[in-house]
Amino acid sequence: MGVAPSTVSRALNKKGRIGKATRRKILRAAQEMDYHPNVNARGLATNRTGNIGIIIDKRHRPLLSSFYDRIILRVEEETGNQGYHLIFATTDGGPSPPRCVQERYVDGLILMGCDISEELILCLQKGIPIVLVDNYLDGVNSIATENIGGGYKAVEHLIELGHREIGFISEPLSDLNFRQRFEGYRLALKEHGLKYDVDLVAEGSTRPDHGYVAMKRLLERGRPSAVFAANDATAVGALRAMTEKELRAPDDIAVVGFDDGEIASHTDPPLTTARIFREKMGALAANRLMELIKNPDQPLVQIRLSTELIIRGSCGGARLR
Repeated sequence: MGVAPSTVSRALNKKGRIGKATRRKILRAAQEMDYHPNVNARGLATNRTGNIGIIIDKRHRPLLSSFYDRIILRVEEETGNQGYHLIFATTDGGPSPPRCVQERYVDGLILMGCDISEELILCLQKGIPIVLVDNYLDGVNSIATENIGGGYKAVEHLIELGHREIGFISEPLSDLNFRQRFEGYRLALKEHGLKYDVDLVAEGSTRPDHGYVAMKRLLERGRPSAVFAANDATAVGALRAMTEKELRAPDDIAVVGFDDGEIASHTDPPLTTARIFREKMGALAANRLMELIKNPDQPLVQIRLSTELIIRGSCGGARLR
């Protein structure tokens, strides 16, 4: 090829200064030869494994049917472009690090969700770069959603549509994200001069039918004119409970969710919801972790992504557009 081995190494490892034309020439040749770096050899030379771990609570399995599917796919894309491999591990909420950490199989970790205990997070942070996704803890790098603002916008939209008795339903409020969305709900009521009524709030269980259970509890106390559900799964359960009572959205009760997952546009009627930018969360988390692996002594970064209210048929707002 006519270039020094050290130049080839810099091009393949994307490190050091090298001319663009030379880099393209080397990468083209590597592609033609179907060359892939030997991760084990690279690890011996750099004291790194070339692996990044993703830890998620067991209740979110299987991964590709959970809220985190698109986040994980984007993490895989971003880290793969830099030559990293992903290793998945689950936790049951206990304080013990997963095996991939204990045996030093990974260079850094992305921890997904609010289910992972603070004790485990702080334990892991002592020995390895970590980034939280969809979670927040003081002193830990994190990428999350601006839940309070998203909840506020959802409820404000219902108020602008003329609703005054607005319910809130959720999975247990022990979850940080749901607590923050509840805070946004209360803040919107307060700032628009509406009284908070505890009878308009209902929590479901941790079971898959939590939204159905919460909505049934709410309807046993009366009938609000609108409901803000803390996530789309809860909203879907609410629609089912309404159907049993021969109630329909938005004519009888307007419904707004939170997530804009795959199911939102396929409910009957389609669900108005606060969109979470999951792909962006994945990209930011992946790149932040790779920065920390290269240089752990960086300033703390805690990013909150705004939501976008997607207006469909379930709230009645689409009729006014």
